[in-house]
Amino acid sequence: MMREQSDVIVCGGGLAGLTLAYQLRKENPEASVTVVERTTRPLPEACHKVGESSVELGSHYFGEVLGLKDYLQAEHLKKNGLRFLCGDSRGPVAERPEIGPAEFPIVPSYQLDRGKLENDLRAFCEELGVELLEGEHVRAIRLGKDGAPHEVETSAGTLKGRWVVDASGRRRMLSKQLGLRRPSPNASSAAWFRVAERVLLNELVPEGERLWHQRDIDGNRWLSTVHLMGRGYWVWLIPLSTGYTSVGIVADAEHHPFGTFNKPEKALAWLREHEPVLAERLEGRELEDFRLMHDYSYLTERMISADRWACVGEAAAFVDPLYSLGSDFLGMSNCYAARCIGDDLRGTLEADVVEALNETWVRVAEDAARTLSGNGEVFPHGDIFGAKLWWDFFNYWSFMCAHFFQEIWREDAATLRRFLGMQARYYALNSHAQAILEAWGALKPTPFGGRKRFIGLPSFPSTLADQHLSLQEDLDVEGTWAKMESDLAIGQQLVAEILAHALRDLGPETAAELGRRAGLDASWGLPLAGERIDADALPRRQRIEKLPRIARDMERALGRVDPGVPLSELLARALGTGAEAGAEAEARA
Repeated sequence: MMREQSDVIVCGGGLAGLTLAYQLRKENPEASVTVVERTTRPLPEACHKVGESSVELGSHYFGEVLGLKDYLQAEHLKKNGLRFLCGDSRGPVAERPEIGPAEFPIVPSYQLDRGKLENDLRAFCEELGVELLEGEHVRAIRLGKDGAPHEVETSAGTLKGRWVVDASGRRRMLSKQLGLRRPSPNASSAAWFRVAERVLLNELVPEGERLWHQRDIDGNRWLSTVHLMGRGYWVWLIPLSTGYTSVGIVADAEHHPFGTFNKPEKALAWLREHEPVLAERLEGRELEDFRLMHDYSYLTERMISADRWACVGEAAAFVDPLYSLGSDFLGMSNCYAARCIGDDLRGTLEADVVEALNETWVRVAEDAARTLSGNGEVFPHGDIFGAKLWWDFFNYWSFMCAHFFQEIWREDAATLRRFLGMQARYYALNSHAQAILEAWGALKPTPFGGRKRFIGLPSFPSTLADQHLSLQEDLDVEGTWAKMESDLAIGQQLVAEILAHALRDLGPETAAELGRRAGLDASWGLPLAGERIDADALPRRQRIEKLPRIARDMERALGRVDPGVPLSELLARALGTGAEAGAEAEARA
């Protein structure tokens, strides 16, 4: 039976499809929107899906773009940022370097109970007039040609729509049909489950460790997404508003074959081997809703087309859960799709806008994949991973968040193209940063690095804290561009300081190999010369006065290693220009 045509058919009524339908009706009240979803209500409130933890961009999308801030604060848990514990995973938790917020972040994010959220979103969508076809299964999508409507064949009949949006998650109907999948450099897998009680980080540390417990001044450490880091893996602990705790294992194939944790009993045995303190806390608890994602990461060459189709959320790409970016990519893809659909319904859609938005989204996903792959040797070291987090968060807030928060995606094609040029510059700098960090991790001679027991993320006051707070600013296009330019210069200083920390930590014997592995070249243009190099050799008090602010911030956060060799000599060796001078210095010593 042929049904009446809709303006938009959304294939899939999970988080991506429901939020897009809600957004479309809010922004285009006259548009007819149909969502086809195979499951029916009520969904179990503690249902277990990846995507429970959100960060700044995704939270901004849910709270501000969709207008759900009051609902989220009333019905879900406000999140105390991301928290990471590195070091000896088999040793006492109190002795592991802890990296995370010292105070509750001002820019909000949330721990989402997906079952409750999706139940409520279905009701919200119906209140706005979305047609929700529950219990229907999408069997096929047939794209119309030359402006003809698309057809969606379901278990109950055939639908026609001007636009069709694939929100089918990892089923990726359109991506498979059109051959859009691109491989990701991230070869990792995950297993996760939930337990019907709170599993608190503080419970893993004896009460006698008073200094450790005193760092949690307000008793809200448990509201963080906790990451227990080890070589080639990390384990998450996420509290849910229903009283459950989500527990997940994420591991790369190089260090931890999928078959070692792909069943409940194997996962528990794996935890006993790698995270014994947590395993002891979970002993005897029922593992509910055990789930798996093997080789989970994939990219795409296209998420939206001027031919009136789009892929949103995981139907487009999935990078990695380490930084909880799933809802970020969901929010970006939904906004890009909603903007283009709205333009089309008003008769103003430009193909150049579609192409620029698609290129922006695809590049952001590629950049995130570069950031979140090859980190297995970085994770155990509090100093290296701390440096990585400083850079990754600064980079994330400087471009990806700024582009979204300031709604650059609503601008014309010329402006979007202009910002693509800025994006490419950030991408290049990020590639340099990741190369240094990966080489540093691979060459680290000790199994666990990092002298600091606690690294604030961000620490106050600091350049990083200022960058986080700047997300609250309301800037126009030129103001956003100027800030990105300024932040890029600070970012170059930050990457230079990461290189300086790596060189001092590894010392003269390994400096040349660090440079070789990272592909270090003077053409990178890192500001590590002149007065900055001279200041490094000064006594501490004078050095602190002369160093740029970002260098002082990094030294305060990560500490400082003195290898007994000037930074200028270490840098020369890393660049391949100081080998003879280094050999002479060693001979004299």
